[in-house]
Amino acid sequence: MREILTILLCFFLVQMHAQSASNKLLLRSTTGVSGSSNQVSLGNQNYVIQQSVGQASVIGTFANGSLIFRQGFIQPNVLTKIVDKKTLLSLEAIVYPNPFMESINIVFSEEITDKISVEIYDMLGRLVFAKIYSPSQNVYVMLGSSPVANYILKVIANKKQLVKKILKN
Repeated sequence: MREILTILLCFFLVQMHAQSASNKLLLRSTTGVSGSSNQVSLGNQNYVIQQSVGQASVIGTFANGSLIFRQGFIQPNVLTKIVDKKTLLSLEAIVYPNPFMESINIVFSEEITDKISVEIYDMLGRLVFAKIYSPSQNVYVMLGSSPVANYILKVIANKKQLVKKILKN
């Protein structure tokens, strides 16, 4: 019964918002034993409604004129903000140690001829470190002042990128 009421509430809110919305809402899809996604089309607007087990009520937020529905413990896909869609995700490197204490080494598998851009983001997608390095096969990145946490490392070199999760102990 609770699921039916939740779906009806979501549908009602989407229908109300569809009359005033001018942008298409695009969210990632969630599927599995404890959740699902459903796409709803109203007029010329497409909406994705996601739900997961673990929370009894719908969470809704307005952002830039778009309505986003989330239920349960669905987290936003931070990587879509970090990954550059115009740059190939084919840069190969070994990042060690991971987890790290104060620094990481990035050793590239191919010859690096361009400058190397290293960016580190927190798990909310906020940039916490950025530095440009000269072309090299091995880059030493000092991160001693950053707090203990999970991070996302983004490296761009030779018009390619590497995105990897790293952990500071």
